[in-house]
Amino acid sequence: MTFERSFMNFVQILSEEEITPEISPSALADVSKEYSLRSIVAIISNLRESEQAGEADVIVPLFGPVPENEAPSYLFKHTLAGRKTVTFHIYTRDNKSWNEEEYQSFAIIVDILMMHTERFLLGKFVKDSALTQYLTGLPNSGGFIAYATRLCESREIMNYDSFFFNLKSFGLISRRYGLTEGDEIMKRYSQKLREFCEPDEMIAHFGGDNYTALIKKERTQKFLDYIASIPVYGMKNGKQEEIKVAAVTGVYAVDESLKEPGQLISRSAMALNYAKNVANKPYVFVNKAMSTRIYRQKQIEDRYEEALANDEFRIYLQPKVDIFTGEIIGAESLARWFCNGVVLYPTEFVPILEQEGMVASLDLYVLKKTCEFILGWMKAGIEPVPVSVNFSRRDLNYKHLAREIVQIIDDAGIKRNMIQIEVTETANEDERILMTNFLKNLKEKGIDTAIDDFGTGYSSLSNLRDFPVTMIKIDRSFICNEAVNDNDEIVLRNIIHMAEDLGIKVLTEGVERQDQVELLKSVGCHYVQGFLYDNPMPEGDFQKRLIKRNYS
Repeated sequence: MTFERSFMNFVQILSEEEITPEISPSALADVSKEYSLRSIVAIISNLRESEQAGEADVIVPLFGPVPENEAPSYLFKHTLAGRKTVTFHIYTRDNKSWNEEEYQSFAIIVDILMMHTERFLLGKFVKDSALTQYLTGLPNSGGFIAYATRLCESREIMNYDSFFFNLKSFGLISRRYGLTEGDEIMKRYSQKLREFCEPDEMIAHFGGDNYTALIKKERTQKFLDYIASIPVYGMKNGKQEEIKVAAVTGVYAVDESLKEPGQLISRSAMALNYAKNVANKPYVFVNKAMSTRIYRQKQIEDRYEEALANDEFRIYLQPKVDIFTGEIIGAESLARWFCNGVVLYPTEFVPILEQEGMVASLDLYVLKKTCEFILGWMKAGIEPVPVSVNFSRRDLNYKHLAREIVQIIDDAGIKRNMIQIEVTETANEDERILMTNFLKNLKEKGIDTAIDDFGTGYSSLSNLRDFPVTMIKIDRSFICNEAVNDNDEIVLRNIIHMAEDLGIKVLTEGVERQDQVELLKSVGCHYVQGFLYDNPMPEGDFQKRLIKRNYS
């Protein structure tokens, strides 16, 4: 076996496990042949200035037996975290000496061995340390789980509620008083929490401004009232200032569904996230609807790739209509997910796919299916209409997106102007730059583009000026009033006139009533999309509409 091979085996084996003393013999087995190794022993000593000075050295055998009263063939010494030294005693067979090249290459092996030894010692230190948070002295996550495990084993946990809470605006407090005084304020706050607890209750500090608690059920409301505003003080310019620290809290009322201690944290943390990001309330209890929502999100994430491969997504088409002639002038492709007999709409799964960075594959799938539809109409002798496909703003980070869109259209054998790509406007400057480049790229390749939900962003007029698009789709919010008024008419007329002056077509979404059609006619908007004409429908039904071609 070559040195390179034995060295790679050494690195690979040592990297697979955490307990260096147990795996180092097998990791060094091949290397030992190259260097005639008999034994390697690590001696861990405390520096004189360390708090542990005077404690006995720790002997850690790494390879072979520990020789007694024998001088090592070689010594390699390292300092560990400024408080300890690790000296590697190397014993060779028959005290074989190495040449300079062998010595230098083995020094690299010792460096790697040192890195893993340090990892082992750090892990040992963590396991041996008290289960407390270093700053506040409260139990940390390990301390919480250890205490909760004992309560679960005795079933006393049913007498408690579990809390997960964050401190409101503690970052502002730290900036006002500085990091050092901020730590002191955190200690005072934690002491107040400790004072609230009865002997059989507990508060844990997970670091930062994250806390958990196990409080008796009959004291839950009292605890929520307490942490809503806890008075502490901070020192500023030698003066003591009172501060009220508030918390946002998730509460899990422990019940028979609890299976293991970790759920005390995960369930209350889920409620905390809901309180902060959805309900905007000071506290929220875990409820069935919340659990169902989280379960549905996880189900979508786990099943998406399989569903895409199994063609569980169906593409529906909604006609676009010229309200002056009644003619179908186009359509929009919309995805529906038929998941285990349940139809999921884009509002249910697209935000999750966007969040997980998975939505681009769905958008490209819809585009491919749409191209197949258009080709099918042409083969059937039906004159096709342009069909639009939505692409998420999250897709814009995909470097070769425009190239892949063109490739799919060309591979399908249809004209590029039969596809229109829709994107939703944005006020984010980085996204604006990406979107502008994307739209320009498509325009240069002969593909029409549209801005979807126009008017809902913060920079619509500048988008109208800057984005190289063929069409804007005015959001339904402009015409959704029960009775459209003069202001609606003024806004719509001006948007339409500006768009026309820029050579951009205008379509209004969400048309459901005849008075909306009359308004749009009066302001010069020719194209609409909405339930008044048709819902999104399967391709077969749309093909029948396309043959008829016109709404009376």
